[in-house]
Amino acid sequence: MKAEIIELGKESYQGKRGQVTLPVLTLLDRTDGPRLKNTVDMILSEEQSAKLPTHESAKLAGQSVIVGITDISAGFAGRMRVKGDLIQLNGKPV
Repeated sequence: MKAEIIELGKESYQGKRGQVTLPVLTLLDRTDGPRLKNTVDMILSEEQSAKLPTHESAKLAGQSVIVGITDISAGFAGRMRVKGDLIQLNGKPV
């Protein structure tokens, strides 16, 4: 999916071994042709998060990204969540 980064946020929850914080990219579908109406959240692993050149939301906002989606699920309040791989950021391999 070709997308635009809207925001890089963090999501926290209490896990079995303590507080867990996950980076979450909010993406807007920019695929040519038919597109998703709503934004989607992409949960990033530590590996994927480390591949991003910056961890500041303001610097990532508006940048284009291509993601390979491997899993789709409903998140809080039915909001769509995706998991997958970051393939390109601004046309450059990640």
